[in-house]
Amino acid sequence: MELMLLRIFQDQVRLQCEFALAAAEDISPDNPKIWAGIQNMMNAAANISKACWGSGGKKAAEREPLRSSLQIDEDSPIRWTTMRNHWEHLDERLDQWWTETGSYSHVDRGISTPGSAYYGGTTEIDIFRMLDPTNFELTFWGDKFDLRAITEEILRIHPLAVAESNKSHVDRDWIERREADPKWIARREASRGNPHL
Repeated sequence: MELMLLRIFQDQVRLQCEFALAAAEDISPDNPKIWAGIQNMMNAAANISKACWGSGGKKAAEREPLRSSLQIDEDSPIRWTTMRNHWEHLDERLDQWWTETGSYSHVDRGISTPGSAYYGGTTEIDIFRMLDPTNFELTFWGDKFDLRAITEEILRIHPLAVAESNKSHVDRDWIERREADPKWIARREASRGNPHL
């Protein structure tokens, strides 16, 4: 990965970390904006994941320098975007639930511990967005998302992203390649005497 592109990706990770940490401030069981905070955190975490591995992991090999520079392991909790995908494709999940449920029980945006009366008479497919306030684990159709682990990982990554993105984005090789690039040479020649180019 070219150094300039690496710095731009590092800055995007920094920005998404800041969005996620701002969203985390709204994640409290007594806050009426808790679900907005959770959704915003999941979106920011998914954007970090996409920066580091590409959408669906398709760019994992070429994004390895970014992950390495930010000390992000392959088993990082930010890697998995299943929960965010549930929320983003809620319409599809509702259609699937409607055709597959036998009880037509619908539990959504609940704050409760598993096994409580809140879950009574439901199956896994009936439980959409449920937050366990004892450990901040989010459940959707049995998939778990540990909000604390995500927050801790983002708190760890953020200062690294700040430090890395603030480093120089050019190196000697890049300058030499640019100076030899015919497009750059033509632009430089055209800009002589024109302060707007």
